[in-house]
Amino acid sequence: MTGPSIIGARNFRDDDGSADPQVSEKLAAYAEGAVGDRQVLAVLAPSRLLVPVVTVPTEVEEGADGLKRDKKSEVALPILVGKDGRRGVLAFTSVETAGLWRKDARPVPTSTVEACQAAVEEGADALVVDIAGPVTYAVQGRFLTALAEKGAVPAPKEDPQVLAMIYRITHTEFGIERVRIHDSERADIGVRLELDRRDDESLRRVAQRLADELAPMLPGGVELSAVVRARRED
Repeated sequence: MTGPSIIGARNFRDDDGSADPQVSEKLAAYAEGAVGDRQVLAVLAPSRLLVPVVTVPTEVEEGADGLKRDKKSEVALPILVGKDGRRGVLAFTSVETAGLWRKDARPVPTSTVEACQAAVEEGADALVVDIAGPVTYAVQGRFLTALAEKGAVPAPKEDPQVLAMIYRITHTEFGIERVRIHDSERADIGVRLELDRRDDESLRRVAQRLADELAPMLPGGVELSAVVRARRED
C-alpha cells in the first residue's frame, strides 16, 4: 500500500481525495500571517475533510492455540494528546496530507461541521487539521463550538466576544454617547462613535486600544469613525 485510501467515499461523489484549492490557499496565507482564523474558517467550514479511523477491540477471546484474538471491535477516532494535556481529533484536507501522517491511515470523508461535532462529542479541545503539514491548523475554542453547534462562525459584528470587547474599551471613555457597529469594506468590522464633543486624545486612545486588543480576533483591523452629535438648542 503506497498511501491511504478513502473508505466510505460513496457519501462524497466524485471525490478524488485531493484538497480543496481554496482551503489550501487560505492555509498557506494563514501560515504567512496574511489572513486570520475567520478567513480560514470561511472556506474550511463548508469543505470536506478526511478523518482517520482505527479499530479498537472491545472483546477478546482465546483460541485453541492459546493465542488471544479480537472477538468484537469498534471503530474509533485517534486522539492526539499534547504535552499540556489538551486533546485533539485529527483531520486532513487530502489523502496526500493524511499520508504524510501515516501511510496506513484509513481516512473517512466527512464535512468539517461533522468533524467538529465529533471532536466536541469526544471531549477534545480542538480539531487538528493536517498535523504533519504542510500547514497545520487547529479549530479550537469558541470557533470549534460555533461550528459544531451552528455550522458557521459568527460574523465579527455578531460575535459576542468581539462586541463585549468593543463595549469594554469604549464605555470607559467620557463623551461617547453611542457606539454603532457596521460592516466595513476596508476592515473586519466598522465602529462608529457618536460623541457629545470632540476629544482627539480620547479618540487616539480608543483607536489604539481597539487595534491592539482586537488584533488577535480581527487581523483585518477595525475601521473607526466618529461624529459629534448636534446639540439641540433650547
